[in-house]
Amino acid sequence: MLKTFLYNDNTRLSKNFTSQEFRCKCGKKHDYKIETALIEKLQALADVLEADKVVINSGYRCTAHDRNVGGNGYGQHTQGTAADIKIYKNGQPVDTRKIACKMQDLGFTGIGNIDRTYTAIHGDVRNTARWFGDEAVPGGTSGNVTSDYYSYYGINKNSKKSVISDLQELLNKKGASLKVDGIAGEKTISECRKYIIDKGDKGELTKWVQEHLNSLGYSCGIPDGIAGNKTMQAISKWQTDNKLGEGYLGGRDWNVLLANV
Repeated sequence: MLKTFLYNDNTRLSKNFTSQEFRCKCGKKHDYKIETALIEKLQALADVLEADKVVINSGYRCTAHDRNVGGNGYGQHTQGTAADIKIYKNGQPVDTRKIACKMQDLGFTGIGNIDRTYTAIHGDVRNTARWFGDEAVPGGTSGNVTSDYYSYYGINKNSKKSVISDLQELLNKKGASLKVDGIAGEKTISECRKYIIDKGDKGELTKWVQEHLNSLGYSCGIPDGIAGNKTMQAISKWQTDNKLGEGYLGGRDWNVLLANV
C-alpha cells in the first residue's frame, strides 16, 4: 500500500524506521510517499542481518530531485518504492555483496550495489521486471548483471550460524572455551583477536579466513590454509576497502571481518 506523508510527519513505521527518514532531500517542504511493502522488506533485512542501524541515504525523491542526482525523473524513488541504504553491524558497514544476497532471499525486485567500496546499496519493490545491478562494474546499472547474486559474488549459501560455528569450533581446538552457538559475540571476537594472519602462516584459522574473504569477493584462490601472496593481497584489498591499516590481519580487523559474516 502506497501512503502519503506530510513533510514534517515522523510516524514510526517499524522497529528501525520512521517516515521522516524517507522524505525527499531536495530541501523543499513537500509531501512524500512510501510503499509499505518496502518498509516490511527493509525491516526484515535489518532483522536477518542483526543490524545495529540502517541509514537511509535516499528514500522518496520528487521528480526534480531525482533528475538532479542523475535519475530520469520517474524511477522507483519517485514512486516511493525504493531506498538507498547503508547497514551497520558492530559499528561497521556490512558489505553490500552480502546484503544483495539477503535482499534476493527476501524478494526485493530491484537490487543494486551503488558504490565501489561495497558499503551502499539500492533496494526497491518494483512491480515490473526484476533488476539486479552493480555500479562497481562498467555498465552495471544499465541492465541486469546477474540473475543470482550468490553465484555472481561467489558467496556460499551456508548460513551465518554454520560459518561462525565452524570458527568457534576451530578456536576451541586452539584452547578457547567458547559455546558453539553460531553467534559472533564479544567472547568469540576476543578469542580471534589473540591471533594474526600474516604471510606464511598456516592452519585451520588461515583457511577459515581464506574461505570467508572468498565469500566476500576478495579472492584468496583455493583455500589451502597457507597465507601466500594471493591471500595477503586479498587481505590488503579488504583492509583498504574497509579503511583499515594494511598488512597482517589482526586486532580490530577481526571485529570488522566478523561483522560481515
